Amino acid sequence: MQANYLTNLRGTSLLAGILLALTGAQAAALPADAFPTFESYIKLSGQVPSITGNEAAFQKRIVQPKGGGLGIEDLHFTKDVNKETTMEIDGRALTGAEDYLAQMKLTKTEYGSLNAGYKSFRTFYDGIGGFFPLNKQWNAMTPEDLHIDRGEYWVKVELNQPNTPKFELSYVDGTRLGKKNSTIWGDSDFTGLPNNIPPISQVRKMLPSYQKIDEHHQALEGSVSHTLANTTFHVTVMQEKTDDNDTRYGMRFAGEVKPYPTPASTLLMPAGSMNNQVQYSQTDGMVTKMSGLIAKSETVFSDTVKVLAAFNYQDVDSTFSGDRPLYTTTPTAVGAVVLRANNNLGLTGGSQVKVYVGSLAFDWKPTPDWSSNLALRAEDKYTKSAGALTAVTPAVVATTGVVTTTNSLQTYYSRVKEKSLTPALDLNYTGIKDLALYASASVRSVSGDERYATPNDFVTTPVIANSKLAYNDMSENRLKYTIGGNWHQSSLLTLRGEIFHKDNTSKAIGYTLRTDGYADNYVLGFKFTGLKLTAIAKPTTALTSTTRYIYQKGDATVQGISVTGTALTGYAVTYPKYDSMDMVTHTIAETIDWTPMAQFYLQANASIVFNVIGTVYPRAGVFAATSTNIAFDANRVLQNSNNNFITASLVSGLVLTKIDDLQLQFSYYKADNYNPEVAAMTLPFGAGATEYSVTAGVKHKFSDRCIGNAKLGYYDAKNDTTGGNTNFKGPLAYVSLDYAL
Repeated sequence: MQANYLTNLRGTSLLAGILLALTGAQAAALPADAFPTFESYIKLSGQVPSITGNEAAFQKRIVQPKGGGLGIEDLHFTKDVNKETTMEIDGRALTGAEDYLAQMKLTKTEYGSLNAGYKSFRTFYDGIGGFFPLNKQWNAMTPEDLHIDRGEYWVKVELNQPNTPKFELSYVDGTRLGKKNSTIWGDSDFTGLPNNIPPISQVRKMLPSYQKIDEHHQALEGSVSHTLANTTFHVTVMQEKTDDNDTRYGMRFAGEVKPYPTPASTLLMPAGSMNNQVQYSQTDGMVTKMSGLIAKSETVFSDTVKVLAAFNYQDVDSTFSGDRPLYTTTPTAVGAVVLRANNNLGLTGGSQVKVYVGSLAFDWKPTPDWSSNLALRAEDKYTKSAGALTAVTPAVVATTGVVTTTNSLQTYYSRVKEKSLTPALDLNYTGIKDLALYASASVRSVSGDERYATPNDFVTTPVIANSKLAYNDMSENRLKYTIGGNWHQSSLLTLRGEIFHKDNTSKAIGYTLRTDGYADNYVLGFKFTGLKLTAIAKPTTALTSTTRYIYQKGDATVQGISVTGTALTGYAVTYPKYDSMDMVTHTIAETIDWTPMAQFYLQANASIVFNVIGTVYPRAGVFAATSTNIAFDANRVLQNSNNNFITASLVSGLVLTKIDDLQLQFSYYKADNYNPEVAAMTLPFGAGATEYSVTAGVKHKFSDRCIGNAKLGYYDAKNDTTGGNTNFKGPLAYVSLDYAL
C-alpha cells in the first residue's frame, strides 16, 4: 500500500508541475473568480505526509501528525428555528491531530443566547537533548515524539433584553494532559574531552528530560452591565480553581559509574567515568482557589469629556505538595549500590495572595484635532507563604556497601508587601494636514518590603544561629514612553515613524545584616531604546511596497554587595556595579503586493534580523596557567550570542477558469550562528538551520454546492545545531471537499 501511495504521489507531483507550466499563457483572458460563499456547509479533508528523517521534529515544526489524518475539518450549520430564534452548530473532528470541536448556540432576538460546547487539540513536542560536535554525541529520548492534549468544555448564558441590565454567566472546565520535552537538561561526561583539567570542565548539560503534565482548571464567572443616564456600569465576579500535578523526569551522568577504587590521578580514569549516574523525578502539586471582583464604569459628560473608573480585587489561596527522589549509582567494594536521596520529601505548604487595584482615567478632547487620556493606577499586593519538607541524605560505607540515611526537617517562610502607583498620559494631534502625531508615557513606582527564611530547622533549634533570615526594602521604577507620527504624503507614499524607550530599575536593600554577616543588597537595571520606521509606497494601483526598519538597543546592569570583616571587627560593605548585558537588534523587512489583473495576485515578504547579545566578551581575556590550572581563553567561554536569521515567503493566486483557481506558496528560513569551534570550552548555543517549503494548490468548483481543494507541498529542514539529527524532508498531500448544507 505504501508503494502504491508513493507512486500515486509522484504522479500527482508531475501533474502539478505540468499544470503550472501550462497556466501562464492563459491568464490574461480568464474571467474573474466566482466561487460561492456557503452559509451552512461541511468540509471534509485528509492529508498524508511521506517524510524521511526525524518524524518527531516534523510534527513539532509543521504542527502536523507524522501519520497524517482525515475527518471533518469544519462544520457550520445555521437555521432559523422561528422568527425570533436562530440555532448555530459548529464542529470539527480530525484524527491524527486529535482536533475536535462540538458547539451549539441558540440566540433569541431581544432576549439573549445560550452557548455550549467542547473542544480539544494536540500539541506536538520533540524529546531531544543536546548535540556535542567534537565526538558527535547525540541524546534523544525513546520514544522521541511527545504530545500534550488540551481539552475544554463550556456553557455560557447571556440575557440581553431591551432597557434592562445585561447578564452573562459562564462556566469553563479545561484539562492539559500528556508529555512534553524540557530544556532543563542533565549533565554528561560523554564529551570526549580530557578528564579533570581545571578550569576546563568535561561536563556538558545535554541529556534530555521531559515533563508529565496533569492539569485541571475550572472557572465560573458572572457579570452584569447596565446604563443609567450617562454612565455605563459593568461588574464581574469570578471564581477559579486549578488542580495541577506535574512530574519532571531526568538524569545526570546517564550510564556513568566511577571506578572503585578511584585512581590517585583522575586523569587516568576512562572517559565518562568522572561522576555517578543520578536518576530523578520531581513531582510538583499545586491546588489554587481564586475569587475576584472587577467593577468598571464609564461616564460621558459631553462630546469632549469622558471619565472611566475601575476596581479589581483578587484573593488567591494555594496549597502545594511535592517530592524529589534521586537515585545515585555509587561504586563500592561489593559492587554498585543505588542510594536514594531526597532534596525534598513530603513537601507541604501553601500561600495566599491578596491584590487590590484601582484606576481612574480622564478622556478629554478639547478640539477636533486634540485628544488626550490621563490615567492613574494604584495597586496594593500582599503575599505570604510557608512550607516544610524533609531532606534525606544517604551515606554508604565503601568497603561494605552498608547504607545509612539522615533525615532533616526544614521549614520555609516568606512574606512580601508592595504598593505601586502608575500615572500614564496619551496624546493625539491631527491638526496638520495629512499628519497624525501621537505620544504616550507612563511611570510605575513600586515600594515595599520582603522577609524570608530558608532553610531553617525551627523544630529542633528554636533560636537560630547563622540562619538565612532576610529583611529587605524593595523598590522598582519603570519608565516608558513612545513618540510617533503618520504622514500621508500623497496617494503614492505614506510614512510612519516611532521612537520608544523603556527604563527599569529594581532594588532589594537589606535593612539588617544576617547573622552570617551578609545582607541581600542588589540593584538590577535595564534600558531599551528603539526606533520603528515604515514606508508604504503605491506607485500604481496594482503595486504596493511596504518597507519596515526596527532598531533596538539595550543594556542591563547589576549592582551587588561585597562584605569584608567580622562581627568583632565590624563589616565593611561596598556595592560594585557590573555590566550584565548589551543587546543590539536591527530588523529590515519588505512586503510587496501586486495585483496586475483581477485574475492574479502576488504577495512577497522578506526580512532579515541582526541581533547580538554581549556580556563580557571581548573583555574576558586570557588566564595564565597556574600549578593547578591550565591556561585558557575566557573569551571562548563567554562568547557573544549572535541570533541572526533570514525569512522569506511568497503567495500567488491565479484564476484559471470560472471554476478553477491556482495558488502557489513558498517559504524560506536560514540562521547561521552555529559555531562548533567553541565546544571545547562551552556549549555552542547559536542556532544553525535552513528550512524551505513549496506548495501548489488547485481549487475546483464541481457545482454551486460543492467545491474541491487539492494541495501538494514539499518540506526540507536541516538543523546544524543538532548535528543533522533532527533533519527531515518530504512531500505532504492534502485534499478537501466543501459541501453546502
